[in-house]
Amino acid sequence: MARSSQYLRQLQGPLLPPKDLVEEDEDYLNDDVQEDEDSVFVDAEELCSGGVKAGSLPGCIRVLIPDENTQETCKVLGRFPITGAWWRVKVQVKPVVGSRSYQYQVQGFPSYFLQSDMAPPNQKHMCALFLKECEVSSDVIKKFLTWVNEVSNYKNLNFENLRETLRTFHKETGRKDQKQPAQNGQEELFPDNEMSLLLENKIPFRNVMTALQFPKIMEFLPVLLPRHFKWLIGSGSKEMLKEIEEILGTHPWKLGFSKITYREWNLLRCEASWIAFCQCESLLQLMTDLEKNALIMYSRLKQICREHGHTYVEVNDLTLTLSDHMSFHAASESLKFLKDIGVVTYEKACVFPYDLYQAERAIAFSICDLMKRPPWRLCVDVKKVLASIHTTKPENSSDDALNESKPDEARLENPVDIVDTQDSGDRIWTNGENEINAEISEVQLDQDQVEVPLDRDQVAALEMICSNPVTVISGKGGCGKTTIVSRLFKHIEQLEEREMLHTNNET
Repeated sequence: MARSSQYLRQLQGPLLPPKDLVEEDEDYLNDDVQEDEDSVFVDAEELCSGGVKAGSLPGCIRVLIPDENTQETCKVLGRFPITGAWWRVKVQVKPVVGSRSYQYQVQGFPSYFLQSDMAPPNQKHMCALFLKECEVSSDVIKKFLTWVNEVSNYKNLNFENLRETLRTFHKETGRKDQKQPAQNGQEELFPDNEMSLLLENKIPFRNVMTALQFPKIMEFLPVLLPRHFKWLIGSGSKEMLKEIEEILGTHPWKLGFSKITYREWNLLRCEASWIAFCQCESLLQLMTDLEKNALIMYSRLKQICREHGHTYVEVNDLTLTLSDHMSFHAASESLKFLKDIGVVTYEKACVFPYDLYQAERAIAFSICDLMKRPPWRLCVDVKKVLASIHTTKPENSSDDALNESKPDEARLENPVDIVDTQDSGDRIWTNGENEINAEISEVQLDQDQVEVPLDRDQVAALEMICSNPVTVISGKGGCGKTTIVSRLFKHIEQLEEREMLHTNNET
């Protein structure tokens, strides 16, 4: 779903952090987080592959943006992964009413453009700010700027020649100070023992050098891949950045599919949403209608699966929901395109996201394997397990998970027995269709325990778990599913510990 642009305004100008730069905790900004949160969930196989997992989103901060179109200095709240007066940003914002600390709230994420000329005639001031951000001492900054003015002119200073200018400065005037880095163990790391090379390891300096070499990455990746952006510019290899820079200029649609980004660069759950692409008009112009339609279809498929908990969508239903965006023929071509690049799988008129399809197959095979194994038997008194939940509960605690479990709200299924409590009243049916009286109200416990009413569905569930390799328990949230299962296995663990202790004492 595209974000409404009725009240949006585009700001473009230098990024000026206020003096009291602090992170804001604004809950409503969570609405701006891209809808697809699949990047948070990564399966074990991908984690073991050594791939790069998505990071967290940058925090919300207040900044000043002097708009180049209106000359208005705007107070803006948003997510800015990097800051500094040497950056120009382009960002969509909406007005905020009733706030004294900012006028606009960012929608999405900013695009970055380096002011490579250091914004004449402010080269001296901007260079000083930049070097200070790189943790250069004020004395060295002052000496460097004085030297620049003597041998050349501030007008000739820019980010493109800053590296060589610093190296020349240290060669000509800093030879006496070159012993200081050696005391810190840095002499062996840098061949010429130049202090400027210490500067080049600082994050702000690396970001600037990356922007000079890969401007498209700075412009588009904060918008397209906000969770991977900082890692890419800070730790990504030059070869990887070069490939992504080329793709942004030729086939940007590839960044919309995590299967491609994982195959090419080992990035986990890394894909740009269709909403993000819609904020990058120049990238859309590089795509064919087929590529754009494929991104739209992929976005809708993920949305349906996420919102309804599906692992597939029927082809007819999917194409019907896209009838406002593309023709039936275009939808068919897009579906074929997605299958050809390995993003989806479809069979029997059903479309599966590839990852969900593989996950469901793996689960099915695992369950089949369990069902083929001989049945087990856990020698546990399940009524005593359930009773222990009540007796160990603090007096003032309210165990809603147990109290809310009712016969008409839970269903228990397993390969051998089926307990259907939705319509059967007080009856439990086995696969032999024998009716058993299931009225269990109270159980006689040990003398040191009080009589506690036990839920018959919980008793049945634990008995099935103890006698069958596969048991499926379903029920509403808070009905006690997790509680009884965890308590059962905790009880078994305690029994094993007691047995081991008894064995050790005998030996």
